[in-house]
Amino acid sequence: MAITITASEVKRKAMIGSVNYDTAITALITEMQGPLEYSIADAYINDTSNTNLQATLKLGMLEIITGEFIEQLRRQEGASEQFVAGGITIGASALRGVDLMEQGATRLAPYLKSALPMMSESGLTSSTIDTEAVLSADEEVW
Repeated sequence: MAITITASEVKRKAMIGSVNYDTAITALITEMQGPLEYSIADAYINDTSNTNLQATLKLGMLEIITGEFIEQLRRQEGASEQFVAGGITIGASALRGVDLMEQGATRLAPYLKSALPMMSESGLTSSTIDTEAVLSADEEVW
């Protein structure tokens, strides 16, 4: 993998200081980084001399992975419970992983393989390259 994302970067982005999640974060990075890199067009992944491009790709991937980790934390039992007393709410963090994942997806969108033109849209569709197009006078041309 051309881009390296570490557990410490995910923890920094999620604002988590505990080492209790290192194993889970490392597993999540391993699980998600390959598919995320695969979805990015090879021309961008392989352009390692463009450090700004690589930083943008890394940030987008980091945001998506961190967002997924935050959502996993929110799905843990008791993580989303709240207590309200006298107008004060005590409960889960307002930090939402979905927002971070959307931000990362938006950042990566122009570089995805799906954003490139399809081969049928960019290639020649005629097998009669060397012949001239001949239209009769009674045919309509749109």
